[in-house]
Amino acid sequence: MEPRQAGHVLLIYDGLCGFCNGTVQWLLKRDQFDRFRFAPQQSNLAQEVLRRYGIDQEAMSRDNSVYLVADQDLPEERLFLRSDVTVYSLLVLGGAWKVAGRCLQIVPQRLRDAAYRLVARNRFRLAGRYDACPVPTAAERAKFVGLTDS
Repeated sequence: MEPRQAGHVLLIYDGLCGFCNGTVQWLLKRDQFDRFRFAPQQSNLAQEVLRRYGIDQEAMSRDNSVYLVADQDLPEERLFLRSDVTVYSLLVLGGAWKVAGRCLQIVPQRLRDAAYRLVARNRFRLAGRYDACPVPTAAERAKFVGLTDS
C-alpha cells in the first residue's frame, strides 16, 4: 500500500457530514506536497468514479465510508475504503504522518475497520450534519473537483 510519489489522490467524502468536512480541512492544512483532491459523494464525478467499483448511492449510505482513489483513470487505479483510507492518507502526507500510517498498518485490518465503523456510525452525533455541502474558499477551490455538477 505504498503511494506513488507523483500524481494526486482523490478523496470522496460525504459533503453533508461535519466529521468528513473536518477531516478534509485537516488534510488541506497538512497537504504540503499538493497531493490531495476532494470530491463530495453528492457530486456526479464521485458517483461516476464509485460506480466503476459497483458502489451506488445506497451502498455509500450503508457503508458510511469515505473513499480514496489512487492513480485515478490510470490502469493501476485503486480504491481504498474504511480504515485503509486513513492509512493511505497518512502515507501520502509523508513525514511524521507517514510514520503514523506505517504504525496503523501494523494493526490488523479487522480491528482498524471495527474502530472505523464505530466512528462512522456516530459521525453525525460527533460533528453534526450540514443541510448543503459547504463551499470551499477561493484558495481551496482548486483542490475540489466535481463541484459544478453537485
